[in-house]
Amino acid sequence: MYLLCDEKRVYVSTNYRVEAYDKPTLVNSEEKHLLWKSEKLKENLNKLVNAKEYIYGIGKNLLVRVGKTDESTEELVFNEDLVDIFCTYSDLYLLSKTSLFRMPIDKFTHAEIKRLSVSDLMEKPFSCFCASDEYIYLASKSYLYKIGRNGEKKAEKALTDVRILLISEEGPIAIKGNGNVLNMDEGIQVVSSGEFDGEPIKAEYNVYHTFLLTSTGLHVFGTAGNRIAHISDSKYISFAEGLNHLYLYKEDGLHVASKMDILGDNYQNVDLTTVSAILWASLMLFEKEKGAKVSVKERHGFLDMRVDETAINMEKLVFKLSKYFPDVFVLFSNIGYYESLLEFATRFELIKREDDNLILNEDMLNHLVKKHSAFETFRKDIVSLVSSCLL
Repeated sequence: MYLLCDEKRVYVSTNYRVEAYDKPTLVNSEEKHLLWKSEKLKENLNKLVNAKEYIYGIGKNLLVRVGKTDESTEELVFNEDLVDIFCTYSDLYLLSKTSLFRMPIDKFTHAEIKRLSVSDLMEKPFSCFCASDEYIYLASKSYLYKIGRNGEKKAEKALTDVRILLISEEGPIAIKGNGNVLNMDEGIQVVSSGEFDGEPIKAEYNVYHTFLLTSTGLHVFGTAGNRIAHISDSKYISFAEGLNHLYLYKEDGLHVASKMDILGDNYQNVDLTTVSAILWASLMLFEKEKGAKVSVKERHGFLDMRVDETAINMEKLVFKLSKYFPDVFVLFSNIGYYESLLEFATRFELIKREDDNLILNEDMLNHLVKKHSAFETFRKDIVSLVSSCLL
């Protein structure tokens, strides 16, 4: 059993299938409107991740890709047991007990799956991993490793019994079997910690909070490591963390809960319109300060952004912007929200279409820049940040 969501759907992996439920209907009326159900799979899936057009999932030795809109299903069988999966804008990373693999997100075939040679330089068995814009953090039985995205080992740290690894805008978060949550920086040094009871089942991080489901209930931690909320209930099987709601699965089925009700004074609303506007306004600042034109086109379902002929690394841009605007991290931690980025920008006229190009709407974006003080405070930093994302 595993839950995942994006802006439009809640996905449930159960009984050898993936099901998609209409998210707005669930939030507004708590009715479970089934949109589609995948064909029966060879194995139950124990983890799902979001890409823009597909859901990817792993079973014991099975990798599955399911289309979000047409439930088309493809499967690849492995000779090794898979233990974790992580999706970036360009690549899918897979972890078995002995190997780390990478596959281009747009090529679902065995021929494109490459085993990274760094796998031979680390202790085994592997247990879990996560990735930032530049690094992969991977846990084995006794160590935590920091690896470049191309596969070179950068650092290691003695750390035992890591069950789950999450990525935050500051660095990895390690969930240990002994009841500790460790918040780390990019250098894999612990900066804060928290404690929980029960066996860890699933965890997610997104914008200010770590959500952890254990055998005793749901725990919520702040970035300082302190536990700020707790729902004591051993009947939860899985959950998915949305922008402003949690989606919970019990034996009687799917439920929805408001983050405002759970977090109280610690709740902060996350709005995709604002997230979209921040991204486009940052590019507009770069244009004005550098006197360079940013051109944007849609290619392969993603936005191809360029300054003259130089491409902008969109994934890196999103990750680095989250240092100044934490809400933007949702576009990195759950790529499923990416599909709404262009939709919101068009609906609220943050961008305009001219033939095949997308043009920044300076009037609307200037209004946002004046309204949001962080753009003035960090103007030079934001321009430098965009420059650093040029490939």
